[in-house]
This record gives sequence, C-alpha cells and structure tokens, in this order.
Amino acid sequence: MKRMINNILLIICIFIFCISTWKLYGYYRSYKKAKDTYSKIAKENVKISKNERKIDFKKLKSQNQDIAGWIYIRGTTIDYPIVQGKDNEEYLHQDFNKKKSSSGTIFLDNNCKKDFTSDNNIIYGHHMKNGTMFAQLLKFREKSFLKKHNEIMIFTPDRTIHLKVISAYAQKAQNKIPVTFANDKQKKAYIKKIESMSEQTIKTSRINDSHIYTFVTCSYEGEDNRTYVHAAEE
Repeated sequence: MKRMINNILLIICIFIFCISTWKLYGYYRSYKKAKDTYSKIAKENVKISKNERKIDFKKLKSQNQDIAGWIYIRGTTIDYPIVQGKDNEEYLHQDFNKKKSSSGTIFLDNNCKKDFTSDNNIIYGHHMKNGTMFAQLLKFREKSFLKKHNEIMIFTPDRTIHLKVISAYAQKAQNKIPVTFANDKQKKAYIKKIESMSEQTIKTSRINDSHIYTFVTCSYEGEDNRTYVHAAEE
C-alpha cells in the first residue's frame, strides 16, 4: 500500500512538473513572438541616418490605420509604435498587426487627441517580465538613470516631440487621470501635485507645460500598483 501511494504521488509530481514546464514554454514562446514582431516592425519602418531617426508613417498606416506615433527612449529598449484604438481595451491583448498577443501594443488613451495636443496625453503599455514593452519605464525612478537619461522622444507624421521627465513614481492604479483641465490654474496645480509625488528630485526648468504626457505601466512592488512617468515638452 505504501509503495502504491508513493507511486501515485510520483505520478502527480511528474504531471505537475509537465504542466508547469508547458506553461513556462508557452510564456517564453509568447514573449519571443511579440519581441520578434516589434523588432521586425522597427527594422522595416525606422531608418537611422547621421543619428537622426525617421519613421515611415505612410508604410505604418498601410499596415494599421490606428497608428498615432512612435516612442523612443534612449538608454532603454523602448522603441515602439503608438496606436489609438476605438476604446482602451482593444490593444491590451492585441499587437500592432491586430493579432492576439499578451504583450499588446503601446496605445494612446482613447479620450486624447490623436495628434498629441491634449492637455494631458496618456499613453499605456504592458510591463512584460522579460523587460519588453513599457517595463523599462521603471528606470526613470532610479537616480543613476536620470543622471544620464531624462528625455523621451515621440515621433508623429507631422513633428518630433522632445520631452523631459518631470516626475516618476509608483502608486495604486488611478481610476481617472485628467485629460483636460478647466483652466491654467488647475493644470499648474496638477503639475505641482505630480512633481511632489516623484520618488527622485528632478529639475524641471526650461519646460513647456502647455501639454503634459503621462506614461503608465504595471508595477509589481505592490498589489494593483502602477508606475507613472510624467513629462513635458522642452
């Protein structure tokens, strides 16, 4: 009887091991597929000449009409297209080619203007555990990284937007992030609030606060946490 019980337990352990291995393989395959997809998109649509980046928006638009821009952050692997879907759910589990993907696509909040002229332009991306998508936004919470890198670049069909980070922190997910402000006083109060929440002291001189940019991703140091990075145009 004892030998039979041991054999049953062994079979159960082998079964659990096989299931776990299969799941891990599934995660790896999913991550690799998404990484390969976006590497290919960047290779085909981003041209670098004399340290200048040029994005082929005409080609991108032929692939996906929802294209809004392209984000690039030096010192990270963040180099992705930005889309704007019909709602804020569409691209959570769908890649740029509109195929099912756990990595999703970087997307602009549906309530924002597609040309990035809203008072607060909110951009979301997943924090993938292999370091892809918006995972490396968390670097802006590190003092050593901020000393070397404090710029975010957004390319659109009409212009290149240079941003300076003004605040970075983690907190519980916010139910509603403001997109518009009733007046300049309200906007300045919001900027003062987010600056006070920053985990690192960031110099914010010589910025144009006409338009704010808020980048959001999941954060795993606490339940339902998010990392928020706020930036303003230079």
